[in-house]
Amino acid sequence: MKANILFMGAAALLVSAAANATEYRPFVGLGMGIQGLIYDDAIEDNAPYYLPKDFVAFGIAGGARFGSYDKIYNGGFSVNIDTTDSEKASYKFTNETYAKIKTTALTATYDNFIRISGDKAKRIDLVLGAGMGAMNYHLDSETALKDDETRWSTEFAFKAGLDFELTKNLTLSATMRWFVPTREHYNIATSYIAGGAIKYMF
Repeated sequence: MKANILFMGAAALLVSAAANATEYRPFVGLGMGIQGLIYDDAIEDNAPYYLPKDFVAFGIAGGARFGSYDKIYNGGFSVNIDTTDSEKASYKFTNETYAKIKTTALTATYDNFIRISGDKAKRIDLVLGAGMGAMNYHLDSETALKDDETRWSTEFAFKAGLDFELTKNLTLSATMRWFVPTREHYNIATSYIAGGAIKYMF
């Protein structure tokens, strides 16, 4: 509940900031990439099974960009929902499947767009962002010794990447995003998604 309140509050502030801007363009997008999980040392060293570290991630995004198109700096915000495929956790000695694990992340970030292209025909921007959200990991047990489990945590989110404008309405993004859970004893120390997205600007 606390995570949802924080997430909705951050999103409301970002929407308000965009609404007060003199010029802004909303967008929607689809993304895909590789998500990596970095586990706490205690769980990784002591668990009797191998934990999956690499996942295929799929995501949708929405938000807005505001500021004059001709300016070097533009601001903006984005709201992302990312989920992964399920990967197996297998016992170290028998290689039998212990469980299948997948993750979901919901984040809202304030984004800074800094033009780095040499002309004003098509923008190429360095994108830096930070915000908050919530993530979960779902453990789908394959053994009677363990129940299915879904654990949530509030998280900090950070973003760095490049936006390549193809047309006035289509933009390709290449980004690296980091997620840092804040819940104690959460088993996941940090997570990242490296990938790309295509955005349609209205």
